[in-house]
Amino acid sequence: MKNYLKPLNNESGMVLLLAMLIMSALILLGTTAVMESQTDLRISGNYKTSAIAFYAAEAGIEEARARLRLNFAPTASIIVDSAPTDKDWTASITAANSLQSALSYTVNIKHKTNASNQILYCHSSGSGATYTVNTTVSPAGPVYVLTSAGASSAAGKTLEAMVTKFPPIPAPAALYVEAATSIQGTSTHIFGADKTAACGTSSLPGVATTLSAGTISKTGNPTVCGVNVTTCAMGDWDVVGGATNLDVQQMITNLKDSANYSYNYTTNQTDTGMNWGTPVVTAQDDPSSCAVSNIVYYNMNGSDIKLSGGTSGCGILIVNGDLELNGGFNWYGMILVSGSVTIAGGGNKNITGSVVAGGSTEADLVGGNTSIVYCSAAIDGATQNASLRVLSWTEK
Repeated sequence: MKNYLKPLNNESGMVLLLAMLIMSALILLGTTAVMESQTDLRISGNYKTSAIAFYAAEAGIEEARARLRLNFAPTASIIVDSAPTDKDWTASITAANSLQSALSYTVNIKHKTNASNQILYCHSSGSGATYTVNTTVSPAGPVYVLTSAGASSAAGKTLEAMVTKFPPIPAPAALYVEAATSIQGTSTHIFGADKTAACGTSSLPGVATTLSAGTISKTGNPTVCGVNVTTCAMGDWDVVGGATNLDVQQMITNLKDSANYSYNYTTNQTDTGMNWGTPVVTAQDDPSSCAVSNIVYYNMNGSDIKLSGGTSGCGILIVNGDLELNGGFNWYGMILVSGSVTIAGGGNKNITGSVVAGGSTEADLVGGNTSIVYCSAAIDGATQNASLRVLSWTEK
């Protein structure tokens, strides 16, 4: 009798079928893994080229900010705003004139204008704590729009930054203090008016304080002259009380990130023979001059810094704490101190510009000479040479 169920019980070839099914599944999984890996590599590659393009655009912004400074080196590469009142003025950085070749970017620089097509300028609020933008021409110059297009392979990124030079620090006098102050010695001379055409034509008091004028005392015959006392003879006393209170701490906050020399201490410190530029002093009581400008920042964290042994510099000296000047010292520009300033010891000391102290100042000149000579050009140049401040920053 014929067995019709025998073919159904025949398992011959099942192993081959199962092997083919397993191989098909493995091939499918492998293909999927390869495709996912390739996708991940493409995503990673796209991200890398996009990131390079982004950083290239950012580098373009930074090159433009640097080259707009008046003291940028090499001087042949300074971008000069030859028409600060011309709304159509532009400049550019391309591969042909960039200072580097590793990254690919182009930067367009133009004046910022409002809806009425008027150029905008940055101004100090007067207290130095904030800055405003309006259409009145400012010593700081216009607000600039920097548009930087970075490229890497097929990727491109465009960044736009609105930047401006810092307005000059407001200086109410050759010496500004916010606490009772003692000025001593017959060889202490403070001049509140521009003495030379190279400095300018401004005329301010010798000393200004937020307190009453009577809180500024003298011993001996220091000379303090300026807009109110112009003879500048020994014993003259040009001191003005009730000055507008400057937010010295906020001024320091605004400027400290632009410092090209920064020091951080948690205990009292003495630095000797520091050199951040060498002012040319023609005579002790005359304004000095200097071809460089630096921003020097000391963060003392509640401690004191003593500068001695022939220290000199040009630009802005910022001290978050108390400052003592001991021995020979020359500075061209602005000295900005949150606490007190003590000028003591031997050696000649010439400060051309202005001293702004959130605390008191004691000038005890035993065996030495100190001159604080107001110079508006020294103050203006100190901020004009700082890195430009970023007002806004966006990715296009």
